[in-house]
Amino acid sequence: MRLNPSMAAETLTPQLELLPPARRLLLLGLKQLGEADAEALARVAYLSVPAVRAHLAGLARLGLVTITRRPEGPGRPRNRYALAPRAESLFPHGYARLSHWILEAAERDPALRRPLFRSLVEHLLGRAAAAFDAPAPAGRVQQLAEALETIGYYPLLETIPGSKWRLTLRHCPFAELIADHREICAIEERVIAVAVPGGRVQRAACRVAGEPACTYLLQSFR
Repeated sequence: MRLNPSMAAETLTPQLELLPPARRLLLLGLKQLGEADAEALARVAYLSVPAVRAHLAGLARLGLVTITRRPEGPGRPRNRYALAPRAESLFPHGYARLSHWILEAAERDPALRRPLFRSLVEHLLGRAAAAFDAPAPAGRVQQLAEALETIGYYPLLETIPGSKWRLTLRHCPFAELIADHREICAIEERVIAVAVPGGRVQRAACRVAGEPACTYLLQSFR
């Protein structure tokens, strides 16, 4: 069985596209096959079996693939590979479209718009406050980067001398919505500010303004 090209086109998300081509093909193959051995995946991805095993070991270290030893007749048990729960976030779930419908409904009903966004901001800020619990600012900023990674921002965190950090968001999971709902950018900035209480958060670059990525400069005064 070869990988269905139409499936590959439909399942590519910006996060999945950031992976090396061979690993991307293997994840798509596992999505199509469910559980498979290295030989089956080699046929799907047009790779040698040793290359497949090496890539799958790397994906397992990233928490994207599980490896299970299963007996299959006489001889040594064989490795069987499957997508880990974490890998499911790499595939479309329709959340952006559903969110767009909800926001469109709020646009048509001003009475709904304000409480909807207030509730969303309060929810996100509350979750951020609970998640960023490291005692030192550097630890909280690292927790911020990890949380953004989970959401799908593909962040790059760089430390600058003087309790400062540059946070580059190389992907925006809400890109389809922001053109019509700039409030999302404000929510994003407020959530980031929770990681540096009493500090400073400055947006240095923005996708909406034509930049390739959104960049924030963070500074702690503690």
